[in-house]
Amino acid sequence: MKSEETAIEKKSFLDEERRSRAVKFLLVSLGGLGLNELFAFLSLLILDATIEYDPVISFWIIEIHKVIIAGAVAIVFVMFYNYFINKIWTYRKQERDTEFNNIHQFIKFALVGAVGAVINLSLIHLFAVIIGWNEYLAFAIGFIVSVISNFLLNDIWTFNPRFGKKREIVKD
Repeated sequence: MKSEETAIEKKSFLDEERRSRAVKFLLVSLGGLGLNELFAFLSLLILDATIEYDPVISFWIIEIHKVIIAGAVAIVFVMFYNYFINKIWTYRKQERDTEFNNIHQFIKFALVGAVGAVINLSLIHLFAVIIGWNEYLAFAIGFIVSVISNFLLNDIWTFNPRFGKKREIVKD
């Protein structure tokens, strides 16, 4: 009986492979954070050079400012960057062994990113606005918690081999 138990060992949730993916995911996220700032800055430069008034779009009672548009442009570019870098580097083994529907996978990734953004902004609001802590500390806490939640959700749902089709290995 004991040999059967050792033959069917359960992997720890935070096994070595998952820890390695977590570090890679964090590095990709840090790169994405830097790119987000760059794209937001460049988008704002372009908008400032081409549009004179700040509320770019006024719709009913909603005024969309240039900074929001610049931020949205940055988020879109960074979401694609994060998806593709994680796909080819962080989750290389899963991608090699499993065939995923790329459109479905990207939609899952985007949904997870949206959840992470809500978590991030909620924590920033909690710590900076409600509690009154330093904004940069709130940004850091929001970023860290959202990266952890994004990693876990993407690891369990988006890039999980159970949600793809096992690739057949063809030998010549």
